[in-house]
Amino acid sequence: MVFVPARIQKQLACILLLVLSSTGIYFNSLKGSFQFDDVPLISNQWIEDLESFNQFVSISSFENRPVLLWTYALNNSLGKNKEFGFHLFNLILHIGITLLIFFLVLKTSYFQESFNDTRNKDPRIKNPISIWIFPFITALIFSLHPLNTDSISYISSRSSVLATFFYLFSLYLFLNLFNPEKKKNPLVKNLILIPLVVATMYLSLASKLIAATLPLLMGVWYFVFIFSRNKMETLWKKNWAYLLLILISIAALFLLKDSWLYNAKDQGLELYGQLPYLLIQTKVIVFYYLRLFLFPFNLSVDSGMPFSSINEDPSILFAIIIIAGIVATAIKSRNIWLLAGTAWFFITLAPTSSFIPLNDLAVEHRTYLPMTLGVCMVVSWGISRLCSIWRFCFLSLVIIALSLATITRNSDWISEISLWEDVARKNPSSSRAHNNLGKAYFEKGNLARAGYHFEKSIANIPKFTKDKFNLKNAEELLLRKKDPTNSNLRMATDLVEPHYNLASIYLDQGKLRLAEKEYLKTLSLRPDHSSAKIGLGSVYNKKGLYEKAEKLYRQAIKDKQLQSGNDFFPLAHLNLGEVYGKTGKISLAINEWEKAIQQDPSLLPAHFNLGTALMMQGEFDRAEKYLLKCLEMNNKHEPALFNLALVKQKQMHWKDSIDGFNNYMAVTGPKPTILTQIGFNYLNLKDLANAQSFFEKSLRMLPTDMNTLILLGDTLLAQGHSGKAEDKYRMALNLNQDSRLDKILKNKIKNISK
Repeated sequence: MVFVPARIQKQLACILLLVLSSTGIYFNSLKGSFQFDDVPLISNQWIEDLESFNQFVSISSFENRPVLLWTYALNNSLGKNKEFGFHLFNLILHIGITLLIFFLVLKTSYFQESFNDTRNKDPRIKNPISIWIFPFITALIFSLHPLNTDSISYISSRSSVLATFFYLFSLYLFLNLFNPEKKKNPLVKNLILIPLVVATMYLSLASKLIAATLPLLMGVWYFVFIFSRNKMETLWKKNWAYLLLILISIAALFLLKDSWLYNAKDQGLELYGQLPYLLIQTKVIVFYYLRLFLFPFNLSVDSGMPFSSINEDPSILFAIIIIAGIVATAIKSRNIWLLAGTAWFFITLAPTSSFIPLNDLAVEHRTYLPMTLGVCMVVSWGISRLCSIWRFCFLSLVIIALSLATITRNSDWISEISLWEDVARKNPSSSRAHNNLGKAYFEKGNLARAGYHFEKSIANIPKFTKDKFNLKNAEELLLRKKDPTNSNLRMATDLVEPHYNLASIYLDQGKLRLAEKEYLKTLSLRPDHSSAKIGLGSVYNKKGLYEKAEKLYRQAIKDKQLQSGNDFFPLAHLNLGEVYGKTGKISLAINEWEKAIQQDPSLLPAHFNLGTALMMQGEFDRAEKYLLKCLEMNNKHEPALFNLALVKQKQMHWKDSIDGFNNYMAVTGPKPTILTQIGFNYLNLKDLANAQSFFEKSLRMLPTDMNTLILLGDTLLAQGHSGKAEDKYRMALNLNQDSRLDKILKNKIKNISK
């Protein structure tokens, strides 16, 4: 029987409990759908698979998050656009982070036991159970806390999770450089560990730039848990190389800061300014992040936290006082766990909640890294100091409450509709919430509900711009753009897209005047909105204003060429081809549709239009090719089924044409015109009985169809039923209003009478 030391048994038990608890509460997140930014993100061509990633992405361009993109490419390689795989990857990362928290706190506790002098000795260390409780509770609270659902269930938030994983892993490797126990060959071990520390630090930074604080926190951990507990000679004699590693890393970050660290890719600086943003972040930290950690209710993707200045909002000053009080209390307590946890929380929040203004004032996933060894560790330290019975009771209540809240919150992420309905209910004045909910309903085909929420979104824009963007209205942003210092300012999507989306609803509903109004509003706010130009062109197309439509389509293609250096805009080519087709420019139309197909082979309308145009020009073989391709994409596409049957008829492939029309009726049901076409094919096959049968079926459904009457007359005459044939010709003659056909019918009747 294999002997397992008690220490290893306890470790394995803790690991098993942490893995099972994490898996259990996030299990329902595995069936969640892609949300919000997820779809455009994972559809990018450079992460279609690992080969595309290697072709388009440089691993050294860490500001573009190459490690994050690699994980998306890996997911797509294993199962393209499969939600389950993406969610499973996030969950595995979360479990890994939970275990890293456990081992980091445990490792630090061992440092305390080994480095503490007799005056600072923590009596709890003598208890062999105590040393496991603190790390376990820290990891467990982090694992179960519902504030993390935004990071785990939202695929686009993987950057925070991935960066946190390598962040903690790098710190764990760093701590292993300072082993208080004397072992053989420490130099060999350190020569392996130091490159690993640097590598994991880079992997964290290349996942998300929040890792810029890692060298600083390595220094904090060193000075708080190692240097302050050992002799002064530790710094200079034994560990100078490791300290030098920290100092070099910090220096490198400061050297690079002008090029990337303080250059956020959104417009927070122009919207708020650095100092006003810093001041409002004190309120966000205290009254949003800390409140949600302590009371995790009313979690929301869109916080609704309004912008305010310190002059008009006394809660900002109150928040500053609270933060100062927290820091002062941690310092005064002289408790290294409280001090380290407080430092961790505020330092890791700094990249998003200090002098680097971002568009969104408060986002839940920004707390993911700060919670790890920050507030979770501080709260867990307090719980672990309770007596056994109180600790058990309190911890049990906390675990049950957090687990239920997390499972419930995960259910909100199951679909876009459930997620944004939750946001709209909690933050009804959010223009973004109603816009995204409208898009979700639009994609489900519920135009009425979609239109309702788009209208609500537009109605909320004035308040939304004031609260969120510190603007009186959307037009104020246009005025700011005229300032040379803000020349790169771009109209926020939240202010533009509701108008565009509502216009698209009106277009689908045939409300062309209202659609035109909203498209024009969209273009007034963002003149380079190519999709709005396509939409407005479609309005003019439906109104018969083909010159205006053509101009807009051509302009959209030109804009695309200026922006990207190519004319890759399949939808614009498709619509431009349609206008050319309607104005008789068939060759130009064919050229545009061929471009559309070349750029997007999955564009079904382009295949159909091109096949139809080629059929009209008599190029039946080419027409058949595109119509068949159309039916590969949708085997019940009625117009393609009909035109393919016509092509076969033009090619005099009568039996194939009959099969084609039968396939068409299998989708649509019997139609008199189709029955006539089948009868016509049988007539050309000299199958007079079947021809007569189908003509008669057609006339039973539509007795006044003159063409069918004439064809039935011809069929009856060919069978020798001249009297019946004459009756059909006379019926057709009574319905006829064409003088030329009138003459033909009279000649047919005259020939029968001879």
